[in-house]
Amino acid sequence: MAPEKEEEIMKVKITGKCRVKPNKKLGRSECQLVTFDLPYIAFQYNQKLMVYKGDEYEDRVGKLKDGLGVVLEDFYQLAGKLAKDEDWVFRVEYDDDMEGVEVLEAKAEWISVEDLTVEEGTSTLKELIPYNGILNSEGLHRPLLSVQVAFPFFIYIYIASHFIKITHVSE
Repeated sequence: MAPEKEEEIMKVKITGKCRVKPNKKLGRSECQLVTFDLPYIAFQYNQKLMVYKGDEYEDRVGKLKDGLGVVLEDFYQLAGKLAKDEDWVFRVEYDDDMEGVEVLEAKAEWISVEDLTVEEGTSTLKELIPYNGILNSEGLHRPLLSVQVAFPFFIYIYIASHFIKITHVSE
C-alpha cells in the first residue's frame, strides 16, 4: 500500500483589513424589506470575481477605498446591516456609528491570472473566495458588502444584493 500524499492547501493570506464608510455623515436610515425580499434570505451572498492585470497595487487599492467612500454617500445602505424586530420583520438599516463596508487586502501569490484562464471547474475559485457559502441571513452580523483585493490583482465582491434595491424617483 502506497503512503498517502498530503495535499497542500493553497489559501489567500489576508494582509490588511479596514472598514469604509460614506465620506459624509448621513444619520440613521431604515428600509423595511417587502414580502418579495424574504425568500432571498436563504440564498447565498452574491459573489463577483473580477480579474485585472496591472501594477501599482497599493495605489489602486487606495483609489478603490477612496471611490467607495464617495459612492457610499448615495448608496449608504451597502454600508449598513440586515436587522429584524421582535416580530421578525426584516429591514436594512444604516447609521453613522456602524462599521461600514469591509475591505480586505490579501495575497494569493501562488496563482496567476493565466492560471485562472485554463482552470476547468471551480475548485481553485472556491479557494480564492473566503465568503463562499455564506447565506444572506448572516447579514445580521456580517457586512452587507465586502470587497477583497488580492495581489496579483483579483477583486472579489460579496454582497447580500437581494436586499439592496436602487430606485430613482423623479421629483
